[in-house]
Amino acid sequence: MKDDIRLLDLPLKPGDPPFSAWGYWGPEDEIGTLNWLSKDVVRQAAAEIVSGARFSLNWGLNMPTTAGFGRHECRLSHTIYQPGPMLALDEEVSFNTQRSSQWDGQRHFAYQKEQLFYNGVKLEEILSGSSTLGMQNWHKAGGLAGRAILLDYWSYTEAMGETYDAAQEAHAITFDNLMACLQYQQNLSSTPIIPRQGDFVLIRSGFTHCYQKLKADQERAIATVSAPITCGVEQDVRMLEWLWEHRIAAVGGDAPAWEVLPPTCKGSAGFLYHEVLIAGWGCPIAEYLWLEDLAEYCKREKRWTMFLSSCPLNVQGGVASPANLMAIL
Repeated sequence: MKDDIRLLDLPLKPGDPPFSAWGYWGPEDEIGTLNWLSKDVVRQAAAEIVSGARFSLNWGLNMPTTAGFGRHECRLSHTIYQPGPMLALDEEVSFNTQRSSQWDGQRHFAYQKEQLFYNGVKLEEILSGSSTLGMQNWHKAGGLAGRAILLDYWSYTEAMGETYDAAQEAHAITFDNLMACLQYQQNLSSTPIIPRQGDFVLIRSGFTHCYQKLKADQERAIATVSAPITCGVEQDVRMLEWLWEHRIAAVGGDAPAWEVLPPTCKGSAGFLYHEVLIAGWGCPIAEYLWLEDLAEYCKREKRWTMFLSSCPLNVQGGVASPANLMAIL
């Protein structure tokens, strides 16, 4: 039975990369953990809509000001023009899908040592013109919709009397502290915050909160440093196990990479989450999410679960997409 497969059973085939689940949903699968978004999962998630409050989780397309990770600048270009004699306007928008709030798709990151993408796809196949692992597969599956849990780690640390600079420090959010944050929120909440199959897990690190306070030279410094430095989740096998055992469909947060960089591996955990989640499980990662308004509402209402909906760009062979995320409570 597939449900009996645990993290320690991965990989499924000898020679596959560490913790990879290639073949779990079949050798031709192209949507990975989105397979856990069954009709029953989505229908049950709709029960999270109680007040009708809704929040866009999308940062402006012009943010952050400076592109990080050595990327081409590719600034947002927005042109409005009148195409003909009638009073009507058209527009053209161009941008890098790795800027602002985004989904990292299956084509975005590979296992670095093995040089293989999800389910063993090679770079040559992607660059040959094939649409394998492209964003269009998420649309064929019906997009992304389900229950989400917000782990407001930034507010938790404030409540604990701790401080750190989420925009300029490589602060490692440990597995133990995330579980403590979850328990802290559960103690305040009147409804259960128990992870279940198909959930999305969002982590508020405080990055966008702190980013807004940066001066121009500080903003450029964190984006142009030779080795990326960013706060995020510490690489820990226990975190992988938690995500896998709870059948989490996707993860996301307000930080630039979701995981801490440079990596600070707990114990013998020698991996990047981008490798295992994206290339190993086909699990989408959302970055640079705007969680400030949502977090404030959740804190006030003492409720951290919600219905989440996203319809990324339908680009044949697409690598990533603006998140297009909405939370409804």
